[in-house]
Amino acid sequence: MKSKFIPQMDSVIKCIEDNDVFVVTSHVSPDGDNIGSTLGMHRFLEKIGKKVYHVLDDDIPSNLVFLSKEVEKITSTELNEENYVMLALDCGDEKRICTSDDVKRNASVRVCIDHHASNDASFCEINYIDSKASSTCELVYNIIRRYGDLKSEDYIDEVIASRLYTGLSTDTGNFQYSSTAPSSFEMAKVLLEHGAERDMIIQKLYQSNSPNYYRLLGDALNTLSIAEAPNGQLVASICVSIDMMKKHSIGYNDIDGITTYTRDIENVEVGIFLKEKRKGEIKISLRSKNDIDVSKIAMQFNGGGHVRAAGCTINDTIENAEKIIKERVLRAF
Repeated sequence: MKSKFIPQMDSVIKCIEDNDVFVVTSHVSPDGDNIGSTLGMHRFLEKIGKKVYHVLDDDIPSNLVFLSKEVEKITSTELNEENYVMLALDCGDEKRICTSDDVKRNASVRVCIDHHASNDASFCEINYIDSKASSTCELVYNIIRRYGDLKSEDYIDEVIASRLYTGLSTDTGNFQYSSTAPSSFEMAKVLLEHGAERDMIIQKLYQSNSPNYYRLLGDALNTLSIAEAPNGQLVASICVSIDMMKKHSIGYNDIDGITTYTRDIENVEVGIFLKEKRKGEIKISLRSKNDIDVSKIAMQFNGGGHVRAAGCTINDTIENAEKIIKERVLRAF
């Protein structure tokens, strides 16, 4: 393996070899890369004889539950270990790590494996951060391959392959997004050769939405609002309230797929999806096609992410949050 990140990988590997107990966790509002990278690492650590806990104080989206059937997810209050390493995967910000402050603080060592451009590598002692990687699953894949090279053994099995393929698929938009690189296809090739269940993964991720999801989507699309930037490009926004989710019995973590509808409109450069987590707390997802770095916009609201995909939170009504974020986006043109 040739990579300028080998020293970072080796620092993670040394930490793994030097310790016996690990907590693997990720960010709030889990997604495919979150769950895929966390559980891919979980399986790898178990294979090499480590004790591992999957700690996440949030619900796994229904379309990703298939990945976690063989792994017990516990909450922070259920963790009863005193000496452990915390592996924070796919987290660009300490505040987004989905555990209690006690779990973060009590770790003997904290390791960050991440690909967010907004990650300043300041909240963990050991870091492997590559903002150009397609996904955190790709970084976990690199670590496992590097470890295998060092031990002259292949550690990727069908379970690891399927978990990592899931995150690779979701974070590249099934190989549509600009984050997709030659290494993404090479990784997909290797994972498929190792038994990744591609057809099942695609069905679970993209072809298994409930009827109620589409009923909610219909209501959400009725909120579509489009504004024109000074250069003639468009900004689109869609809002989903708590009442809309309750009406259709849809969970907060099960509607992120609506985000793409804001961007996938002709002449729209930036799409904005707003969803109400609770009254006065609005989660905002930003997506761009070409020229606008939405991570810089998200960072203005203590959020972050990638150039083409980022997020933040605004504490206000959903109506006011839409006005605030749209005004800030239009300033970026």
